[in-house]
Amino acid sequence: MLPQPIFDNRALNESFYQALINRFHDSLNLATQSRLGECSYGMVPSPTGVMTAARGHRQAPPFQGGEPMTFMIIAPSRLIAEQLVQEIGIILQRVSTLMAGIGQVGVCIAPSQEAVERSDSSKQSEHSPQVPPRNMACKIFPITSDLDS
Repeated sequence: MLPQPIFDNRALNESFYQALINRFHDSLNLATQSRLGECSYGMVPSPTGVMTAARGHRQAPPFQGGEPMTFMIIAPSRLIAEQLVQEIGIILQRVSTLMAGIGQVGVCIAPSQEAVERSDSSKQSEHSPQVPPRNMACKIFPITSDLDS
């Protein structure tokens, strides 16, 4: 019988990802750290994989099959997401430096449960500029090789 990969150990996997996210967070300026402190994180292992959150939820499997993973930053509001998009250059550079195997970063908006419940109780117009409360919207930024220089 072949030994199981070490990353099947959930506690080790969670510890690894939490340390990686902490190091990423601590490498940024205080304003960005403050914005990221309100966010959740996730990893998408491949285009055919399943997204799993890295903050208090199931953990993503390790880099598999030679396909780069996507690091997801899930903001609680559009304002925070827009502020993070304005700082995407430094975020991409830090992810490129600290997280081998990550090929892109997604900045997402996921409304709070309170917003979902509010929208259930009151109808919104179909032409509302806001993200529908039951959906998550993301903008994906590829990590290019010129970030390292």
